[in-house]
Amino acid sequence: MKRIDGELFAIAFKKGTEVLLTHVDEINTLNVFPVPDGDTGSNMSSALLEACKHIEQLNKRDLPSVLQAIETGTLLGARGNSGVILSQIFRGFAQACKGKKSLDSHDFVQALKSAKEVAYGAVIKPVEGTMLTVIRVLAEESEGFETDNLLEFMKKVWQRAQEVVEETPKLLKKLRDAGVVDSGAKGFSYIIEGFYKALNGERDVNLEIEAAGPREIVRISQEDLKYLYCTEAIVKLSKEVDLPSLKSFYNSLGDSLVLVSSGDYLKFHVHTNTPGKAIDKALEFGELVKSKIDNMKIQHHQIIKNENVPADEKKKYGLVVVANGDGWESIFKSIGVDVVINGGQTSNPSTAQFKEAIEGINAQEIFVFPNNSNIILAAESVKDMIDGKKVTIVKTSTVQQGLSALFMFNSQASPLENLNRFKEAIESVKSLEITKAIRDSKIKDTEIKEGEYIGFVDGNLVCSKKTLDESVFCTLDSASAGSADIITLFYGKDVTESDAQVIFKEIQIRYPSVDVEMYYGGQAHYYYLISVE
Repeated sequence: MKRIDGELFAIAFKKGTEVLLTHVDEINTLNVFPVPDGDTGSNMSSALLEACKHIEQLNKRDLPSVLQAIETGTLLGARGNSGVILSQIFRGFAQACKGKKSLDSHDFVQALKSAKEVAYGAVIKPVEGTMLTVIRVLAEESEGFETDNLLEFMKKVWQRAQEVVEETPKLLKKLRDAGVVDSGAKGFSYIIEGFYKALNGERDVNLEIEAAGPREIVRISQEDLKYLYCTEAIVKLSKEVDLPSLKSFYNSLGDSLVLVSSGDYLKFHVHTNTPGKAIDKALEFGELVKSKIDNMKIQHHQIIKNENVPADEKKKYGLVVVANGDGWESIFKSIGVDVVINGGQTSNPSTAQFKEAIEGINAQEIFVFPNNSNIILAAESVKDMIDGKKVTIVKTSTVQQGLSALFMFNSQASPLENLNRFKEAIESVKSLEITKAIRDSKIKDTEIKEGEYIGFVDGNLVCSKKTLDESVFCTLDSASAGSADIITLFYGKDVTESDAQVIFKEIQIRYPSVDVEMYYGGQAHYYYLISVE
Protein backbone atom coordinates (compact mmCIF):
# COMPACT_ATOMS: atom_id res chain seq x y z
CA MET A 1 0.00 0.00 0.00
CA LYS A 2 1.43 3.33 -1.12
CA ARG A 3 -1.37 5.79 -0.40
CA ILE A 4 -4.45 6.33 1.76
CA ASP A 5 -7.62 8.00 0.41
CA GLY A 6 -10.44 9.73 2.24
CA GLU A 7 -12.52 6.60 2.82
CA LEU A 8 -9.63 4.67 4.37
CA PHE A 9 -8.49 7.71 6.36
CA ALA A 10 -11.98 7.93 7.88
CA ILE A 11 -11.83 4.26 8.84
CA ALA A 12 -8.32 4.68 10.29
CA PHE A 13 -9.43 7.68 12.34
CA LYS A 14 -12.39 5.77 13.73
CA LYS A 15 -10.15 2.79 14.47
CA GLY A 16 -7.85 5.13 16.40
CA THR A 17 -10.89 6.33 18.31
CA GLU A 18 -11.92 2.76 19.09
CA VAL A 19 -8.46 1.81 20.40
CA LEU A 20 -8.40 4.92 22.59
CA LEU A 21 -11.88 4.14 23.96
CA THR A 22 -10.81 0.65 24.99
CA HIS A 23 -8.05 2.19 27.12
CA VAL A 24 -9.90 5.22 28.53
CA ASP A 25 -9.92 3.91 32.09
CA GLU A 26 -6.20 3.15 31.97
CA ILE A 27 -5.37 6.62 30.66
CA ASN A 28 -7.60 8.32 33.22
CA THR A 29 -5.74 6.61 36.05
CA LEU A 30 -2.34 7.82 34.77
CA ASN A 31 -2.67 10.85 37.01
CA VAL A 32 0.35 12.61 38.50
CA PHE A 33 -1.46 12.96 41.81
CA PRO A 34 -3.02 9.80 43.28
CA VAL A 35 -6.49 11.32 43.35
CA PRO A 36 -9.69 9.97 41.76
CA ASP A 37 -10.11 12.73 39.20
CA GLY A 38 -8.10 11.66 36.16
CA ASP A 39 -9.89 12.67 32.96
CA THR A 40 -7.35 12.80 30.13
CA GLY A 41 -8.71 9.71 28.38
CA SER A 42 -12.28 10.98 28.61
CA ASN A 43 -11.29 14.39 27.29
CA MET A 44 -9.41 12.97 24.31
CA SER A 45 -12.25 10.54 23.56
CA SER A 46 -14.77 13.36 23.57
CA ALA A 47 -12.82 15.16 20.84
CA LEU A 48 -12.50 12.04 18.67
CA LEU A 49 -16.10 10.92 19.09
CA GLU A 50 -17.42 14.31 18.03
CA ALA A 51 -15.22 14.13 14.93
CA CYS A 52 -16.57 10.63 14.18
CA LYS A 53 -20.09 12.08 14.26
CA HIS A 54 -19.06 14.71 11.74
CA ILE A 55 -17.56 12.02 9.50
CA GLU A 56 -20.80 10.03 9.61
CA GLN A 57 -22.72 13.09 8.40
CA LEU A 58 -20.64 13.42 5.21
CA ASN A 59 -22.32 12.75 1.86
CA LYS A 60 -19.00 11.69 0.37
CA ARG A 61 -15.76 10.73 2.05
CA ASP A 62 -13.12 12.31 -0.13
CA LEU A 63 -9.98 13.26 1.80
CA PRO A 64 -10.61 17.05 2.05
CA SER A 65 -14.12 16.45 3.43
CA VAL A 66 -12.93 13.86 5.94
CA LEU A 67 -10.09 16.06 7.19
CA GLN A 68 -12.42 19.07 7.51
CA ALA A 69 -14.87 16.95 9.52
CA ILE A 70 -12.03 15.84 11.80
CA GLU A 71 -10.69 19.37 12.22
CA THR A 72 -14.12 20.77 13.10
CA GLY A 73 -15.29 17.82 15.16
CA THR A 74 -12.22 17.46 17.35
CA LEU A 75 -12.37 21.16 18.23
CA LEU A 76 -16.07 21.14 19.10
CA GLY A 77 -15.68 17.97 21.14
CA ALA A 78 -12.46 19.04 22.88
CA ARG A 79 -12.53 18.94 26.67
CA GLY A 80 -9.66 19.97 28.91
CA ASN A 81 -6.11 20.72 27.84
CA SER A 82 -5.52 17.25 26.43
CA GLY A 83 -8.61 17.43 24.22
CA VAL A 84 -7.77 20.89 22.94
CA ILE A 85 -4.14 20.00 22.21
CA LEU A 86 -5.28 16.86 20.40
CA SER A 87 -7.69 18.93 18.30
CA GLN A 88 -4.83 21.26 17.37
CA ILE A 89 -2.67 18.32 16.29
CA PHE A 90 -5.39 17.24 13.85
CA ARG A 91 -5.96 20.83 12.78
CA GLY A 92 -2.30 21.18 11.83
CA PHE A 93 -2.37 17.80 10.10
CA ALA A 94 -5.42 18.81 8.05
CA GLN A 95 -3.93 22.17 7.07
CA ALA A 96 -0.88 20.49 5.57
CA CYS A 97 -3.07 18.20 3.45
CA LYS A 98 -5.37 20.77 1.86
CA GLY A 99 -6.14 19.99 -1.77
CA LYS A 100 -4.76 16.44 -1.64
CA LYS A 101 -6.90 13.49 -2.71
CA SER A 102 -4.72 10.88 -1.02
CA LEU A 103 -1.61 10.70 1.17
CA ASP A 104 1.66 8.79 0.98
CA SER A 105 4.36 8.56 3.64
CA HIS A 106 5.99 11.81 2.48
CA ASP A 107 2.65 13.62 2.90
CA PHE A 108 2.33 12.17 6.41
CA VAL A 109 5.77 13.51 7.29
CA GLN A 110 4.81 17.02 6.19
CA ALA A 111 1.48 16.76 7.99
CA LEU A 112 3.16 15.67 11.22
CA LYS A 113 5.47 18.69 10.99
CA SER A 114 2.47 20.99 10.55
CA ALA A 115 0.64 19.26 13.40
CA LYS A 116 3.59 19.90 15.69
CA GLU A 117 3.76 23.60 14.79
CA VAL A 118 0.06 24.23 15.30
CA ALA A 119 -0.11 22.26 18.56
CA TYR A 120 2.90 24.00 20.09
CA GLY A 121 1.53 27.35 18.94
CA ALA A 122 -1.73 26.73 20.81
CA VAL A 123 -0.01 26.31 24.19
CA ILE A 124 1.41 29.37 25.92
CA LYS A 125 4.02 27.39 27.87
CA PRO A 126 4.62 24.02 26.15
CA VAL A 127 5.76 21.34 28.57
CA GLU A 128 8.01 18.49 27.44
CA GLY A 129 7.24 14.99 28.62
CA THR A 130 3.66 15.24 27.34
CA MET A 131 1.61 14.59 24.20
CA LEU A 132 3.44 17.56 22.69
CA THR A 133 6.73 15.69 22.98
CA VAL A 134 5.32 12.73 21.03
CA ILE A 135 4.19 14.90 18.12
CA ARG A 136 7.48 16.85 18.20
CA VAL A 137 9.64 13.73 18.03
CA LEU A 138 7.51 12.26 15.24
CA ALA A 139 7.72 15.52 13.31
CA GLU A 140 11.50 15.55 13.67
CA GLU A 141 12.20 11.88 13.00
CA SER A 142 9.46 10.58 10.70
CA GLU A 143 11.31 11.73 7.59
CA GLY A 144 13.74 8.92 8.31
CA PHE A 145 10.85 6.44 8.17
CA GLU A 146 9.74 7.39 4.64
CA THR A 147 9.09 4.45 2.34
CA ASP A 148 6.81 3.43 -0.53
CA ASN A 149 5.12 1.03 1.91
CA LEU A 150 2.68 3.19 3.93
CA LEU A 151 1.91 0.31 6.31
CA GLU A 152 5.59 -0.07 7.17
CA PHE A 153 5.88 3.70 7.65
CA MET A 154 2.92 3.76 10.04
CA LYS A 155 4.32 0.84 12.00
CA LYS A 156 7.58 2.72 12.57
CA VAL A 157 5.66 5.85 13.60
CA TRP A 158 3.62 3.83 16.10
CA GLN A 159 6.70 2.08 17.52
CA ARG A 160 8.53 5.38 17.94
CA ALA A 161 5.50 6.92 19.63
CA GLN A 162 5.46 4.06 22.14
CA GLU A 163 9.14 4.62 22.87
CA VAL A 164 8.60 8.33 23.47
CA VAL A 165 5.75 7.58 25.88
CA GLU A 166 8.10 5.46 27.99
CA GLU A 167 10.64 8.30 27.95
CA THR A 168 8.22 10.96 29.27
CA PRO A 169 9.19 10.45 32.96
CA LYS A 170 12.77 11.35 32.04
CA LEU A 171 11.59 14.70 30.74
CA LEU A 172 9.07 15.64 33.43
CA LYS A 173 10.00 15.33 37.09
CA LYS A 174 6.44 15.13 38.38
CA LEU A 175 5.88 12.03 36.22
CA ARG A 176 9.12 10.53 37.48
CA ASP A 177 8.19 11.21 41.10
CA ALA A 178 4.72 9.72 40.65
CA GLY A 179 6.02 6.66 38.79
CA VAL A 180 3.75 7.09 35.75
CA VAL A 181 4.08 7.94 32.05
CA ASP A 182 2.19 10.92 30.65
CA SER A 183 -1.48 10.15 30.11
CA GLY A 184 -1.93 12.37 27.05
CA ALA A 185 1.14 10.92 25.37
CA LYS A 186 -0.10 7.40 26.07
CA GLY A 187 -3.52 8.22 24.66
CA PHE A 188 -2.01 9.68 21.51
CA SER A 189 0.06 6.52 20.98
CA TYR A 190 -3.16 4.47 21.15
CA ILE A 191 -4.68 6.63 18.41
CA ILE A 192 -1.64 5.97 16.19
CA GLU A 193 -1.97 2.26 16.99
CA GLY A 194 -5.51 2.41 15.62
CA PHE A 195 -4.29 4.00 12.39
CA TYR A 196 -1.73 1.22 11.99
CA LYS A 197 -4.32 -1.49 12.66
CA ALA A 198 -6.66 -0.04 10.04
CA LEU A 199 -3.91 0.05 7.41
CA ASN A 200 -3.04 -3.52 8.38
CA GLY A 201 -6.52 -4.70 7.48
CA GLU A 202 -8.51 -4.29 10.71
CA ARG A 203 -11.34 -2.28 9.18
CA ASP A 204 -14.28 -3.18 11.46
CA VAL A 205 -14.94 -0.43 14.00
CA ASN A 206 -17.27 -0.42 17.01
CA LEU A 207 -17.69 2.97 18.67
CA GLU A 208 -21.11 2.31 20.16
CA ILE A 209 -22.25 -0.46 22.48
CA GLU A 210 -25.52 -1.66 21.03
CA ALA A 211 -28.15 -3.08 23.38
CA ALA A 212 -28.74 -6.48 21.81
CA GLY A 213 -31.60 -8.39 23.40
CA PRO A 214 -32.05 -6.18 26.47
CA ARG A 215 -33.58 -7.83 29.50
CA GLU A 216 -35.50 -4.69 30.39
CA ILE A 217 -36.12 -1.29 28.86
CA VAL A 218 -37.85 1.59 30.62
CA ARG A 219 -39.25 3.96 27.99
CA ILE A 220 -38.88 7.71 28.15
CA SER A 221 -41.75 9.92 29.16
CA GLN A 222 -42.79 13.37 27.90
CA GLU A 223 -39.76 15.71 27.96
CA ASP A 224 -39.94 18.26 30.74
CA LEU A 225 -37.39 20.97 31.44
CA LYS A 226 -38.16 20.74 35.14
CA TYR A 227 -34.85 18.84 35.14
CA LEU A 228 -31.85 20.61 33.69
CA TYR A 229 -29.32 17.95 32.68
CA CYS A 230 -29.74 15.22 30.09
CA THR A 231 -27.38 12.57 31.49
CA GLU A 232 -26.26 9.36 29.78
CA ALA A 233 -23.64 6.74 30.53
CA ILE A 234 -22.52 3.27 29.54
CA VAL A 235 -20.89 1.01 32.14
CA LYS A 236 -19.10 -2.28 31.66
CA LEU A 237 -20.52 -4.42 34.44
CA SER A 238 -18.38 -6.10 37.07
CA LYS A 239 -21.27 -7.33 39.21
CA GLU A 240 -24.94 -8.20 38.91
CA VAL A 241 -27.50 -5.41 38.75
CA ASP A 242 -30.87 -5.37 40.53
CA LEU A 243 -32.75 -3.56 37.73
CA PRO A 244 -36.01 -2.82 39.64
CA SER A 245 -34.04 -1.28 42.50
CA LEU A 246 -31.81 0.69 40.10
CA LYS A 247 -34.86 1.85 38.16
CA SER A 248 -36.40 3.14 41.39
CA PHE A 249 -33.20 5.03 42.26
CA TYR A 250 -32.98 6.78 38.88
CA ASN A 251 -36.68 7.64 38.93
CA SER A 252 -36.08 9.38 42.26
CA LEU A 253 -33.44 11.59 40.59
CA GLY A 254 -35.54 12.80 37.65
CA ASP A 255 -37.58 11.66 34.67
CA SER A 256 -37.37 10.58 31.00
CA LEU A 257 -35.57 7.44 32.12
CA VAL A 258 -34.17 4.81 29.77
CA LEU A 259 -32.43 1.92 31.51
CA VAL A 260 -30.94 -0.97 29.54
CA SER A 261 -28.99 -3.98 30.78
CA SER A 262 -27.61 -6.26 28.10
CA GLY A 263 -24.81 -8.77 28.46
CA ASP A 264 -21.82 -7.13 30.10
CA TYR A 265 -23.11 -3.58 29.76
CA LEU A 266 -25.50 -1.19 31.47
CA LYS A 267 -26.72 1.97 29.75
CA PHE A 268 -28.92 4.70 31.16
CA HIS A 269 -30.42 8.01 30.10
CA VAL A 270 -32.14 10.31 32.59
CA HIS A 271 -33.12 13.96 32.92
CA THR A 272 -32.00 15.17 36.33
CA ASN A 273 -30.68 18.10 38.32
CA THR A 274 -27.95 15.94 39.90
CA PRO A 275 -26.03 14.27 37.05
CA GLY A 276 -23.10 13.39 39.29
CA LYS A 277 -25.28 11.19 41.48
CA ALA A 278 -26.65 9.42 38.40
CA ILE A 279 -23.21 8.53 37.06
CA ASP A 280 -21.77 7.67 40.48
CA LYS A 281 -24.60 5.18 41.03
CA ALA A 282 -23.81 3.41 37.76
CA LEU A 283 -20.14 3.23 38.75
CA GLU A 284 -21.11 1.03 41.69
CA PHE A 285 -21.66 -1.75 39.17
CA GLY A 286 -18.59 -1.46 36.98
CA GLU A 287 -16.31 0.71 34.88
CA LEU A 288 -17.52 3.75 32.98
CA VAL A 289 -17.19 3.31 29.22
CA LYS A 290 -18.90 6.47 28.06
CA SER A 291 -20.84 9.39 29.54
CA LYS A 292 -22.49 12.58 28.33
CA ILE A 293 -24.11 15.47 30.20
CA ASP A 294 -25.99 18.17 28.29
CA ASN A 295 -27.60 21.31 29.71
CA MET A 296 -31.08 21.26 28.13
CA LYS A 297 -31.83 24.88 28.98
CA ILE A 298 -28.82 25.92 26.95
CA GLN A 299 -29.84 23.61 24.13
CA HIS A 300 -33.32 25.10 24.01
CA HIS A 301 -32.05 28.68 24.48
CA GLN A 302 -34.12 29.15 27.61
CA ILE A 303 -31.47 30.94 29.62
CA ILE A 304 -32.78 32.80 32.68
CA LYS A 305 -32.23 36.50 32.03
CA ASN A 306 -31.90 39.44 34.37
CA GLU A 307 -35.41 40.32 35.53
CA ASN A 308 -34.80 44.00 34.88
CA VAL A 309 -33.83 43.41 31.26
CA PRO A 310 -36.51 42.73 28.61
CA ALA A 311 -35.97 39.46 26.71
CA ASP A 312 -35.31 41.29 23.43
CA GLU A 313 -32.91 43.87 24.93
CA LYS A 314 -29.20 43.17 25.09
CA LYS A 315 -27.73 43.74 28.54
CA LYS A 316 -24.20 44.93 29.22
CA TYR A 317 -22.69 41.83 30.88
CA GLY A 318 -23.20 38.09 30.88
CA LEU A 319 -21.54 35.62 33.25
CA VAL A 320 -20.64 31.98 32.58
CA VAL A 321 -18.96 29.71 35.14
CA VAL A 322 -17.92 26.08 35.30
CA ALA A 323 -18.66 24.21 38.52
CA ASN A 324 -19.27 20.68 39.75
CA GLY A 325 -21.99 20.07 42.33
CA ASP A 326 -25.59 21.19 42.76
CA GLY A 327 -24.61 23.27 45.79
CA TRP A 328 -22.05 25.23 43.78
CA GLU A 329 -24.59 25.75 41.02
CA SER A 330 -27.07 27.24 43.49
CA ILE A 331 -24.40 29.51 44.97
CA PHE A 332 -23.34 30.88 41.60
CA LYS A 333 -26.93 31.32 40.43
CA SER A 334 -27.77 33.21 43.62
CA ILE A 335 -25.15 35.87 42.87
CA GLY A 336 -26.36 36.50 39.33
CA VAL A 337 -24.47 34.06 37.09
CA ASP A 338 -26.35 33.46 33.83
CA VAL A 339 -25.11 29.97 33.01
CA VAL A 340 -23.44 27.36 35.20
CA ILE A 341 -21.84 24.67 33.02
CA ASN A 342 -21.59 21.41 34.93
CA GLY A 343 -17.97 20.34 34.92
CA GLY A 344 -14.59 20.33 36.57
CA GLN A 345 -12.28 17.44 37.37
CA THR A 346 -13.24 14.27 35.40
CA SER A 347 -15.90 16.19 33.45
CA ASN A 348 -14.28 19.00 31.48
CA PRO A 349 -16.78 20.95 29.33
CA SER A 350 -16.26 20.92 25.59
CA THR A 351 -15.72 23.92 23.38
CA ALA A 352 -19.22 23.34 22.00
CA GLN A 353 -20.72 23.65 25.49
CA PHE A 354 -18.99 26.99 26.02
CA LYS A 355 -20.18 28.15 22.59
CA GLU A 356 -23.80 27.23 23.33
CA ALA A 357 -23.70 28.89 26.74
CA ILE A 358 -22.25 32.14 25.42
CA GLU A 359 -24.59 32.30 22.42
CA GLY A 360 -27.56 31.78 24.73
CA ILE A 361 -26.88 34.99 26.70
CA ASN A 362 -28.17 38.27 25.27
CA ALA A 363 -25.28 40.46 26.40
CA GLN A 364 -22.60 42.66 24.87
CA GLU A 365 -19.72 41.42 27.02
CA ILE A 366 -19.38 37.89 28.39
CA PHE A 367 -17.05 36.96 31.25
CA VAL A 368 -16.22 33.24 31.43
CA PHE A 369 -14.80 31.69 34.60
CA PRO A 370 -13.34 28.20 33.81
CA ASN A 371 -12.49 27.55 37.49
CA ASN A 372 -10.03 24.81 36.54
CA SER A 373 -6.59 25.12 34.92
CA ASN A 374 -7.40 22.16 32.68
CA ILE A 375 -10.42 23.98 31.22
CA ILE A 376 -8.91 27.38 30.43
CA LEU A 377 -7.56 26.34 27.02
CA ALA A 378 -10.93 24.98 25.88
CA ALA A 379 -12.62 28.19 27.00
CA GLU A 380 -10.02 30.32 25.21
CA SER A 381 -10.52 28.42 21.96
CA VAL A 382 -14.19 29.43 21.71
CA LYS A 383 -13.61 33.20 21.54
CA ASP A 384 -13.05 33.28 17.77
CA MET A 385 -16.28 31.34 17.20
CA ILE A 386 -18.52 34.03 18.69
CA ASP A 387 -19.86 36.90 16.59
CA GLY A 388 -21.35 40.10 17.94
CA LYS A 389 -20.11 39.70 21.52
CA LYS A 390 -16.85 40.28 23.28
CA VAL A 391 -15.80 37.21 25.25
CA THR A 392 -13.21 37.48 28.03
CA ILE A 393 -11.83 34.42 29.78
CA VAL A 394 -11.05 35.13 33.43
CA LYS A 395 -8.28 32.62 34.16
CA THR A 396 -9.58 31.13 37.39
CA SER A 397 -8.02 27.78 38.32
CA THR A 398 -10.44 26.84 41.12
CA VAL A 399 -14.09 27.40 41.98
CA GLN A 400 -12.90 29.24 45.09
CA GLN A 401 -11.10 31.76 42.88
CA GLY A 402 -14.16 32.04 40.66
CA LEU A 403 -16.48 32.74 43.57
CA SER A 404 -14.11 35.27 45.12
CA ALA A 405 -13.78 37.08 41.79
CA LEU A 406 -17.53 37.16 41.19
CA PHE A 407 -18.16 38.73 44.58
CA MET A 408 -16.14 41.67 43.24
CA PHE A 409 -18.16 41.98 40.01
CA ASN A 410 -19.78 45.38 39.45
CA SER A 411 -22.33 45.60 36.64
CA GLN A 412 -21.87 49.38 36.48
CA ALA A 413 -18.07 49.27 36.15
CA SER A 414 -16.14 49.12 32.88
CA PRO A 415 -14.76 45.77 31.59
CA LEU A 416 -11.21 46.81 32.48
CA GLU A 417 -12.26 47.87 35.98
CA ASN A 418 -13.97 44.53 36.49
CA LEU A 419 -10.93 42.62 35.25
CA ASN A 420 -8.73 44.47 37.73
CA ARG A 421 -11.21 43.66 40.50
CA PHE A 422 -11.23 39.99 39.48
CA LYS A 423 -7.43 39.85 39.45
CA GLU A 424 -7.19 41.35 42.92
CA ALA A 425 -9.74 38.86 44.28
CA ILE A 426 -8.04 35.85 42.69
CA GLU A 427 -4.69 36.82 44.16
CA SER A 428 -6.20 37.23 47.63
CA VAL A 429 -7.65 33.73 48.02
CA LYS A 430 -5.91 30.42 48.77
CA SER A 431 -7.69 27.35 47.41
CA LEU A 432 -7.58 24.22 49.57
CA GLU A 433 -8.70 20.74 48.46
CA ILE A 434 -9.13 17.58 50.54
CA THR A 435 -9.50 14.20 48.83
CA LYS A 436 -8.39 10.58 49.20
CA ALA A 437 -5.37 8.88 47.58
CA ILE A 438 -6.30 6.06 45.21
CA ARG A 439 -2.82 4.51 45.10
CA ASP A 440 0.56 4.53 46.83
CA SER A 441 2.70 7.37 45.57
CA LYS A 442 5.49 9.79 46.38
CA ILE A 443 5.20 13.50 45.66
CA LYS A 444 8.48 15.31 46.28
CA ASP A 445 9.41 14.20 49.82
CA THR A 446 5.92 13.11 50.88
CA GLU A 447 5.15 9.39 50.99
CA ILE A 448 1.47 8.71 50.29
CA LYS A 449 -0.39 5.49 51.01
CA GLU A 450 -3.54 4.40 49.24
CA GLY A 451 -6.58 5.41 51.27
CA GLU A 452 -4.90 8.31 53.06
CA TYR A 453 -6.55 11.73 53.03
CA ILE A 454 -4.46 14.24 51.14
CA GLY A 455 -4.59 18.03 51.16
CA PHE A 456 -3.59 20.57 48.54
CA VAL A 457 -3.03 24.33 48.75
CA ASP A 458 -3.26 26.04 45.35
CA GLY A 459 -2.56 22.72 43.65
CA ASN A 460 0.47 21.81 45.77
CA LEU A 461 0.38 18.71 47.97
CA VAL A 462 0.93 19.68 51.60
CA CYS A 463 -0.49 16.82 53.72
CA SER A 464 -1.19 13.10 53.71
CA LYS A 465 -2.98 11.83 56.82
CA LYS A 466 -4.81 8.72 57.98
CA THR A 467 -7.98 10.57 58.96
CA LEU A 468 -10.05 13.20 57.18
CA ASP A 469 -10.01 15.57 60.17
CA GLU A 470 -6.21 15.44 60.43
CA SER A 471 -5.85 16.24 56.74
CA VAL A 472 -8.26 19.19 56.95
CA PHE A 473 -6.41 20.88 59.81
CA CYS A 474 -2.95 20.06 58.50
CA THR A 475 -3.93 21.69 55.19
CA LEU A 476 -5.41 24.73 56.94
CA ASP A 477 -2.25 25.18 59.00
CA SER A 478 -0.14 24.92 55.84
CA ALA A 479 -2.23 27.75 54.37
CA SER A 480 -1.61 29.93 57.46
CA ALA A 481 -5.34 29.92 58.14
CA GLY A 482 -4.85 31.40 61.60
CA SER A 483 -3.82 34.75 60.14
CA ALA A 484 -6.65 34.89 57.58
CA ASP A 485 -9.75 37.09 57.69
CA ILE A 486 -12.22 34.51 56.36
CA ILE A 487 -12.30 30.71 56.05
CA THR A 488 -15.12 29.29 53.92
CA LEU A 489 -15.82 25.56 53.99
CA PHE A 490 -17.66 23.86 51.08
CA TYR A 491 -18.48 20.22 51.79
CA GLY A 492 -18.90 17.67 49.03
CA LYS A 493 -21.54 15.12 48.16
CA ASP A 494 -19.79 12.37 50.12
CA VAL A 495 -19.89 14.34 53.39
CA THR A 496 -22.98 14.54 55.60
CA GLU A 497 -24.07 17.90 56.92
CA SER A 498 -23.63 16.69 60.50
CA ASP A 499 -20.02 15.63 59.84
CA ALA A 500 -19.33 18.94 58.14
CA GLN A 501 -20.78 20.76 61.17
CA VAL A 502 -18.25 19.01 63.42
CA ILE A 503 -15.36 20.23 61.23
CA PHE A 504 -16.92 23.69 60.99
CA LYS A 505 -17.17 24.08 64.78
CA GLU A 506 -13.64 22.79 65.31
CA ILE A 507 -12.32 25.35 62.81
CA GLN A 508 -14.08 28.08 64.78
CA ILE A 509 -12.45 26.85 68.00
CA ARG A 510 -8.95 26.54 66.52
CA TYR A 511 -9.03 29.90 64.74
CA PRO A 512 -11.09 32.15 67.06
CA SER A 513 -10.05 35.40 65.38
CA VAL A 514 -11.15 34.28 61.91
CA ASP A 515 -14.68 34.50 60.47
CA VAL A 516 -15.74 30.98 59.42
CA GLU A 517 -18.57 30.14 57.02
CA MET A 518 -19.86 26.81 55.71
CA TYR A 519 -21.88 25.91 52.60
CA TYR A 520 -22.95 22.77 50.76
CA GLY A 521 -20.98 22.47 47.52
CA GLY A 522 -21.96 18.97 46.45
CA GLN A 523 -18.75 18.48 44.49
CA ALA A 524 -17.57 14.97 43.59
CA HIS A 525 -14.21 13.46 44.60
CA TYR A 526 -13.27 16.22 47.04
CA TYR A 527 -14.60 15.96 50.58
CA TYR A 528 -13.92 19.63 51.24
CA LEU A 529 -13.02 22.66 49.17
CA ILE A 530 -11.89 25.53 51.38
CA SER A 531 -11.24 29.21 50.72
CA VAL A 532 -8.74 31.04 52.93
CA GLU A 533 -8.74 34.81 52.42
